[in-house]
Amino acid sequence: MAPRVYPSGDMTLPSTTYNNYINWQKSHVGERSISGNWSELGPIGKPLGPTTQTGAGRVNFIRFDPTNVNKIYIGAPDGGLWKSINGGPWTTNTDFLTIIGCSDIAINPTNTNIMYLATGDIESDRKCIGILKSTNGGATWNTTGLVLPAADGYKASKLLMDPSNPLIMLMSTNYGVFKTTDGWVTFTDVLSAFGQDFRDMEFKPGDPNVIYASGQKFFKSIDNGDTWVEVTTGLPTTNISRIALGVSPGNAAYVYALIGKSSDQSFLGLYRSTDSGASFSLRSSSPNLLGYETNGSDDGGQAFYDLSIAVSPINAEKVITGGVNQWGSINGGSTWNILSHWSADGNLPFVHADVHEINFLPGSDDIFFSCNDGGLFKTIDNGLAWTDLSGNLAISQQVKIGLSTTDPNLYVAGHQDNGTNLQSAGVWTNFFGGDGGESFIDYNNNSTIYFTYVNGEMHRSDDGTLTEMQITNGIPVGPMSGADFYSPFHQDPVTSTTLYAGGRPALYKSIDKGDNWTILGTPTGTANITDFAVAPSNNTIIYALKYDAVSRSTDSGVSWTDVTGTLPVANVSLTNLTISNVDANKVWVTFSGYLDGNKVFKTINGGATWTNESAGLPNIPFNTIVFQNGNLSGPDPVYVGGDIGVFFRNNNSATFVPFNTDLPNVAIRDLEIYYLGSKLRAGTYGRGMWQSDLYSGPLPVELTAFEVRLQGKNTALLSWN
Repeated sequence: MAPRVYPSGDMTLPSTTYNNYINWQKSHVGERSISGNWSELGPIGKPLGPTTQTGAGRVNFIRFDPTNVNKIYIGAPDGGLWKSINGGPWTTNTDFLTIIGCSDIAINPTNTNIMYLATGDIESDRKCIGILKSTNGGATWNTTGLVLPAADGYKASKLLMDPSNPLIMLMSTNYGVFKTTDGWVTFTDVLSAFGQDFRDMEFKPGDPNVIYASGQKFFKSIDNGDTWVEVTTGLPTTNISRIALGVSPGNAAYVYALIGKSSDQSFLGLYRSTDSGASFSLRSSSPNLLGYETNGSDDGGQAFYDLSIAVSPINAEKVITGGVNQWGSINGGSTWNILSHWSADGNLPFVHADVHEINFLPGSDDIFFSCNDGGLFKTIDNGLAWTDLSGNLAISQQVKIGLSTTDPNLYVAGHQDNGTNLQSAGVWTNFFGGDGGESFIDYNNNSTIYFTYVNGEMHRSDDGTLTEMQITNGIPVGPMSGADFYSPFHQDPVTSTTLYAGGRPALYKSIDKGDNWTILGTPTGTANITDFAVAPSNNTIIYALKYDAVSRSTDSGVSWTDVTGTLPVANVSLTNLTISNVDANKVWVTFSGYLDGNKVFKTINGGATWTNESAGLPNIPFNTIVFQNGNLSGPDPVYVGGDIGVFFRNNNSATFVPFNTDLPNVAIRDLEIYYLGSKLRAGTYGRGMWQSDLYSGPLPVELTAFEVRLQGKNTALLSWN
């Protein structure tokens, strides 16, 4: 988030991405999807072992067709809505909605072709733009009357449909609750006056006039959501991070409130009402259901991010909770047993960490599903064993990618939440867990693979990931080191045994494949090196970025000169750079943020002067840029990736042009080129890796004027510009 909101720190700025992209589309209508032939490379579903700490990607929710519980829908934060019958295979057709993240879906029980989609992501990967409607079972979607400006920063959390009248619905958001009585043709704001970030909402089973809603407080309505009152009787009023709600047809008077602490995000307590939410009493406050340990003896947790509860629809005393791990109770939350653990220690079933929602199969007492950062899991025996149903879901959030220079089927990717994964001969394999970052394959040896873990921790495998070692001798690493969470790490383009590492104030160098590191000079600018590049034509020349400066070294990083010049670093943050492979003085840099017309800049003299080359780009953050070696795509061809889309430009064009045909509307975090196959590959933050042929043919032109003059009955004179 930091580069997107620099320098103001205004966290609402990313909410403008959608509107800005739409405005760009309107003004460039003739240039949409002119080039690119993108296809997905995966991973499709969960990568294979040997580690279990990986998954397909984050799933927000699961919903069931009201007439066929085997037909299920799940939603991903920036990966779209997916549908399955009997647990697979999965299909999606939301790739080309402008916002493909979704937070809930409601299905008409009397006509299941009619469904409503709450857009965006509850955790802010994408902002809500309102509610979309489908009348053909999700084949196509259209806007409803509830259209929210993304710039307003709405996050939808729950979409409820009145079971007695499918035209009546409510949607909870971080600014209140919206209600409609006509299928979102019109709507009213019924709960914004309380100033709550509402994260959960439930009907009382059997009585839709009674509705419960929660954020950091608990609210109740007895008139179908028209008016609300806050309930405090028996509930804590301080140190609350978030409240999740659970109800059950097994006892409609029960309401469970799972509460996390704001102080350390651990378990504050499970509270229960037996009088339909009029009052509550504490059921338990230990063990720490939201922590990491199998016995709940630790402190801390992630209540702000993963907090979920489900109650059996048959037995209202059976309660399942989700945080980092999952716990179960058969006595209404008085005592607990752990049901799954995030690390697969051998003593407990493995379910991926960070559970966002748990749902029982309608009508079942022992079958329930877990939506988490790894995908969708299912148990049919009350949590004794679990099955990963992620199947062919392609929803991974890739941070960085690396390619073999000689093998078209060998590449590596660092994944948010799901480790570092290698694709070899058509098979994706996970070889390191946690959060994966920068990764690359030695350009002289496909068996040598480099990758990073968080806080600057670097690793190397010399046998194609069968074994690996940490390579951090002489360089600060770890959460207290000051190294960036995702730290840049690159191989010298001339000497393959030489490596460089950023993510700290100074640049570090290794001449023995990372076994030992020495500190070099400190580039100008504030804080840590966010990225750097070594010139392929002269590896003594290195350019380094900090968020507010560009520096140049001509002695392999020992000393640095500030070449920021006229770049707009006071108003937007630098993000990435690329260098011509034949001219070390030609450099391109990208900017994040929302300063219109300031996205890509180029220098042809080593940073002495800079030229703005942002024409044609939407006012969205840009994250990555790559220079294409050679001239098959024209002189000085570059590709740039932003929070939506890929764009292309060379010296024959005055503007960038979109390069997005068949590419989902998803954030692009990294771009790399496989030269032997003439392929551009993109690491996306929500739909995995994709590839396209490189740009070919003349650049498109924009029609600015067209005239037809009739000359007699059968002849016309045409002219155009």
